[in-house]
Amino acid sequence: MKKALISVLMLLALLPVLTSCGDTASEEPFSAAFTIRPEQEPTEVYFDVTYTGETQQIRSDALDADALRALFAQSLFGAEGEAAVRWASPVRYALAGAFTPEDAQTLSAVAASLTRVSGFPSIRETAAANDAALLVRFDETEQVQFLPETDEKGRILSVQITIPADWDAPQRAAALYRYAMRACGFFYTVQTPLDTVLSADMPADMLTDADYILLEALYGSIEPGDAKTVCLEQFDQTLSAE
Repeated sequence: MKKALISVLMLLALLPVLTSCGDTASEEPFSAAFTIRPEQEPTEVYFDVTYTGETQQIRSDALDADALRALFAQSLFGAEGEAAVRWASPVRYALAGAFTPEDAQTLSAVAASLTRVSGFPSIRETAAANDAALLVRFDETEQVQFLPETDEKGRILSVQITIPADWDAPQRAAALYRYAMRACGFFYTVQTPLDTVLSADMPADMLTDADYILLEALYGSIEPGDAKTVCLEQFDQTLSAE
């Protein structure tokens, strides 16, 4: 009995050594925002962003670099755009019409997400619809109406969004996310294989990894009015940063 107990104790002492042998799996460290792994033909994008002192690591194996570039270009410039547009001043938003408490909570969550984006101006709710640069109205309409106003320098001055009041809760939430994203400067919906609220085929009620990358690129390294060629070069440099 005594010998058996000694054997068990010796086995327990050796257990950490035995289990440490062989290969151990470990995550590759994130070194920079928008880092593509140094492969001969990189296709996978890894994204790092610091939110309020904590690092939110978005590891997106499914994000193809070329698809991201196409999404950025198409959603920001469409077929004819030649310069970037985005908010440059603090954004005040308001709800109007037949909105529900759930609509208010969703839009508040959208605003909270945008405050995490590097370089995005402050955004907060205002009780006065007349003071709102971003006004979302729920009304009797057959389809969503999206009316942005910009100046000659590429600064967004105001955006009015009208959503059908007879839509159900999931449709309303998806519309709020999609058109809030569009209101940030990505005015055009696109056909894309990526998961994004900008996709014409994707009803989503949250921003995706691709959406955050687009927002970080536009508000982190691009100024209102920057030429399309400059924006695309900047986006490509950012994606390729080591």
